[in-house]
Amino acid sequence: MQEIRIHGRGGQGVVTLGELLAKSAIKMGKEAQTLPFFGVERRGAAVKAAVRIDDTPIKVRSQSYKPDYLVLLHENLLEIALAGGKADHAEIIANAGQPLPVEDKQWIVSATDIAIKNGQVVGGEPFVNVPVLGAICRVLGIPFEVLEETLGEQWTGAKLTPNIATAREAYDTVREVEGGPQHG
Repeated sequence: MQEIRIHGRGGQGVVTLGELLAKSAIKMGKEAQTLPFFGVERRGAAVKAAVRIDDTPIKVRSQSYKPDYLVLLHENLLEIALAGGKADHAEIIANAGQPLPVEDKQWIVSATDIAIKNGQVVGGEPFVNVPVLGAICRVLGIPFEVLEETLGEQWTGAKLTPNIATAREAYDTVREVEGGPQHG
């Protein structure tokens, strides 16, 4: 089973990201489960969601304490994500421009820049959930065509085109990097 825990801020679309990831996995014949978690429900508060993906029915119903993947919608969520626990072999997928200060295997994508470039700005804030979703799908081996079909079920018309563009660019540009300098 693959466990993915997504960390973001209220209003960034963390729950939607988790649901779209699960739907994409289901389209591939996998079992999937999403678990949103809301602490203080306000815009900007730290929020998280977990997704489990497996080839067999998923019987676990708890929160995600040792995920295989930590996903950060902003690099400043690293400490919160690490405090929540992770598997020893965990990989990090982050919206970041440079490696994060941890030794874990990590994948980075400039989701903020991609969102801005494609006009995915809401209330003055870049909406990074779909580009991060594109990066996650690439790392997990979910074909882009499957993700594109999922996005087409979520949005239509003028809303669909920029979402596909941001997901595609992130899918194509996410890269594996070595960890950066450790906190001192």
